Amino acid sequence: MAYHDDGNLTVHLTQQSFAENLVESMGFADLSLSTYVTPYRSGISIDSIPTDNLTSNQRDHLRLQYQSLVGSLNWLAHTTRPDLSTVVSLLAYYQSHLSTGHMDAAKYAVKYLASTKNLGIAFTSTKRSRLESFLHFPIAPTVLSMSDANWGPQDATKSMTVSELPLFASRSMSGFYIDLFGPLHWSSKRQSVTAGSSAEAEIYATNECVKFLLELAQILEFLDVKNIFMPGVSTIYNDNSACVNWSKLCTSKGLHHIQMKENQIRENIANQFLSIQHIEGKLNLADIFTKEMKDTNHFVTLCDRFMCPRDHFNVLSSRH
Repeated sequence: MAYHDDGNLTVHLTQQSFAENLVESMGFADLSLSTYVTPYRSGISIDSIPTDNLTSNQRDHLRLQYQSLVGSLNWLAHTTRPDLSTVVSLLAYYQSHLSTGHMDAAKYAVKYLASTKNLGIAFTSTKRSRLESFLHFPIAPTVLSMSDANWGPQDATKSMTVSELPLFASRSMSGFYIDLFGPLHWSSKRQSVTAGSSAEAEIYATNECVKFLLELAQILEFLDVKNIFMPGVSTIYNDNSACVNWSKLCTSKGLHHIQMKENQIRENIANQFLSIQHIEGKLNLADIFTKEMKDTNHFVTLCDRFMCPRDHFNVLSSRH
């Protein structure tokens, strides 16, 4: 916790010790860190990793190691390391039918962790000029929400005819990001059904964001602070125009079949609880939660918007 000379307060949350212990347990403490700037191996999609011809004993031994490692990464991803959320979500789907390639992918994520072990999330009452400059609009001290989705397999650029694509691997990834003075909540998860279009995938992702906002509103209402942090209509920013238009009842023929449960988006718009607004894809912070990012610079740019090292804030005094 740190106090600024202007009376503002900053709280930085990091699990550097946990990260260091995990890195050391994997034997990567003395690793050269210059090349590990994202948790993804270049050109090797997790969903395209082939299976191995392992014996039952070999697979059981590998599974125990893999589950322990992914579980440790998952703890970080859900607490102070949102940059690990997507890779952990993808790795977790292969815990029961993994190969040595999946273990290598998990180890690569640990190598990335070794080079970024001092990163964490911060909550501050100071003006967040860097985020405002990135988004091109002022950030009010209220809830900021963004949703996003990819469409189709993570490695859609390569032919899947060589080996059978698992059914779940064809499903899109949903992601959303909620900000309130800092990273309040984030999510990266594979969708439960295969979306028939990019717009449909975005609607499913936005629906997940709406469900969390409804829960958050109930918590803030119970604490009697909802009018402070969620006054009036809450906005969810999404980069898919068809999804935004769908929320405003401008439905195309291709979207007539959307499942009924996704209509809760429209219901909450009609109740003036929220609105859906368009934002450019490159400005959507939720983009980092929906895919294995091949653009290293874009990954780093997004990561820097909501994560920082412990010594990022210049303060006069601090206490832990």
